[in-house]
Parts: sequence; structure tokens; C-alpha cells
Amino acid sequence: MPAHVLLIDSDQFFVTIFERALRDAGFQVSVALDGEEGLSLARRAEPQVIVTGLVLPKKDGFCVLEELKQSDATQEIPVVVFSELGTKEDVDRCFELGACDYLIKSQCAPADAITRIRKICGA
Repeated sequence: MPAHVLLIDSDQFFVTIFERALRDAGFQVSVALDGEEGLSLARRAEPQVIVTGLVLPKKDGFCVLEELKQSDATQEIPVVVFSELGTKEDVDRCFELGACDYLIKSQCAPADAITRIRKICGA
């Protein structure tokens, strides 16, 4: 059974490209386009890994990360932040909230991100 990745991001162009790359790499993928939908899907779909952006409608990625790590149902799911934000403060805050990895979109090709996701979920 392929590893299941939940992708939470509001950038439709990024979502289309990254979802296709994940599927081509053999992952099962669920997509949420805002933070609230992402939290709901995380609870229902039980993904092995969650990849989230930070700039999201309804609930930003920081809130999503914090709520995921505070919930018994989702706190053990590894969360990778894949964002356009790259300040030291943003990165540090994500790790403090429980992210297991942080990737900057402009500095990381989808293939490199997939390699890191494979290591995280053991695929």
C-alpha cells in the first residue's frame, strides 16, 4: 500500500505540480486548499506525512501545525513545512511547534522534497 501524503496549500499551481510529482513517485495524495480543510482531512484520512504551506486561508500553517501537534489523533504524524517563507524566525517557530522538516519552495525542487518525504515515512 502506498504511503499517504496530505498536501495542504492554497497555491493551486504548486498543488497541481507537487500532487502530480507525489503520485508519479508512488504516493497516495489527499489535498486541502485551506487550513481548516487540512485539519479536517488530517483527522479523517490518517496520512503518514503532512506537507503544509504557511500562507493559507482560514487558518495559517502555524495554526495548523500547532493544532495537529496538540491533538491526540494527529500529534504523531510527521509534518513537513514547504513554504515560500524562509526567515529564521519562521523556520525556528515551525520547529518549535513540532515540524520535522522545513523546505523553502524557491530552493527545493519537487524531486528533492519527495526524497526527504520518502525518508520521513520510510517509503
